[in-house]
Amino acid sequence: MAKRSKLEMTQMWADIVLDRWKSRIEFFHIGDTGDLLRSLQAQVETDANGDPKKIVFLYLYYGRFVDMGVGGNITLDDVPDPSGHRLPKPWYSKVFIREVEKLGSMMAAKYGWDAAEAIQAFRETTFGTRRNDAAWFEHQLR
Repeated sequence: MAKRSKLEMTQMWADIVLDRWKSRIEFFHIGDTGDLLRSLQAQVETDANGDPKKIVFLYLYYGRFVDMGVGGNITLDDVPDPSGHRLPKPWYSKVFIREVEKLGSMMAAKYGWDAAEAIQAFRETTFGTRRNDAAWFEHQLR
C-alpha cells in the first residue's frame, strides 16, 4: 500500500464525509430539487508547507435545519407528528461527529498525538461555540 501524505489522507477523508452525507440525504429523501446535494463541497486549506490546515465543508444552510427538524414553510397540518414537532433527519450531525472522531484516530495512529490534539481543538471549537447546533447536543449526550 502506497504511503499517503497528510494532504491526500485529509482530502480522501473529506470526500468520504461528502459521500456519507449524500447517502443520508438520499436515505431521508431530503429536498425535491436536489439543491442540497449539489451544494455539498469540501475544501482542504493548507499551510505554507502544503500540510492541511483546515477543512471547510460547504452546503446550503437550510440543510442544518432539516437535520434538526426545525424551520421551513411547513404548516402545522403538514407535520406528521401529532405534537406539532417536525421530525429530525440527521443527515449531517451524526455522520460528522462520527467521521471527525475517525479522522482523529487515523491521524493519531499515523502522525502521533499532535494531530489528535488538533482534532480535539477543532471539536471543541465546532461544538462548543454553536450551542444551537444539533451536532453539539448529540456530542453532549454521550
